[in-house]
This record gives sequence, structure tokens and C-alpha cells, in this order.
Amino acid sequence: MTTGFGRPGFGTHKSFIVIAATVVACCLPAAAGCGHHQAPEEGIAAMSSVAQVGVLGMQPSEAQTNAANGSASIVGFWHVLFTSGGQPFDEGYDIWHSDGTEILNDNAPPAPANGGGNFCMGVYAKTGPGTFKLKHPFWLMDANGNYYASGVLLEQVVLGKGGNSYSGTFSEVWWDLAGNVIFQATGTLAGQRITAD
Repeated sequence: MTTGFGRPGFGTHKSFIVIAATVVACCLPAAAGCGHHQAPEEGIAAMSSVAQVGVLGMQPSEAQTNAANGSASIVGFWHVLFTSGGQPFDEGYDIWHSDGTEILNDNAPPAPANGGGNFCMGVYAKTGPGTFKLKHPFWLMDANGNYYASGVLLEQVVLGKGGNSYSGTFSEVWWDLAGNVIFQATGTLAGQRITAD
């Protein structure tokens, strides 16, 4: 019997660790990591159809910028499109935090079986007025959950005037378990700030 806010079964440290590990394991997508999980194929162009509806049409608030002194911050929530060779490459929602870390939720195919999306974490640094470099390391797993490669997504971005858009370049490289390059891509990217307005 418990009183107050106590919960049955959570009375020991060991019970908590077992339950927490189980929750984490059940929530992880089968294809962990970010970026493409296979080389781009036909049909990727359909990803960008979402971008034409609503999200890029939103009018962002200038509250995200400091108009008084003309400075703007990359910190915030963004919708970003990646293009390589003139074709859509990837698309995602990106959060740049004030502590120099960043999280990207992208929709590069194939989507995980549980529909959880592809999340990856990165780190960024300011390289000049309104310019930033970003690095995402990630792992790639097949449909059976077997780890087969690692990769990195690198970005160089420049904030647009007013701080509600950015543009730049990216490169993505994958290495197999022996350290051999098995995929490379370069291209451009464009981000649009998303606000609560």
C-alpha cells in the first residue's frame, strides 16, 4: 500500500533502472540515426511536397530577432530542406539550442517501422557574424536493427536578414564497419524559422 505520490513497484533503485531501460529500448526506432538510411532513389522528390503546404508559408515573428541592434540568433525551431544535384535530398525540423547543441528530426527514407522518425543530435559553433558550422555524427542500422555504418552530416549556414531564414551548404559521408567510405553527398540547404504565431 502506498500513500501520497508513491507508486507501487517503484520502491527500489533496481526496479527503476529496469523499467527505465525497458521504456528506452521500446521507444528507439529500428533505423536509428539521421540522414539517409540508404542511397537516395527515385521517389524522394515526394518528400518536399509537405514543404509547399503551410510550414514554409507561415509568417515568422520578428520577436525571434533583436531588431534594435540588427543582431539575430540561430537559436529556435526551424523547417529545413536539403537539396543535392538539383533534387530534394532530405527534409526536417531542426532545433538549435542556446548551449551550442542541436536536434534534427528528419524524414529521410526509409522511415522506421514504428513511425518514430529519425532523430539525431549535433553540435554547432558560431564562425562569424550570422554564420555557423554544425556537425551531426550518426549510426545507420538495417531493417533488422543491425548496425552497418556510421556517418556525419556537416553544415555551413548563414542567417538571412532579420534572422528568420538561413541558407548554406552541407556534406554527408558514411563509413562501413571497416572504415571505408560507402556514400557521399553534398548540396545546399535552406531553413525557415517556425514560431508559435
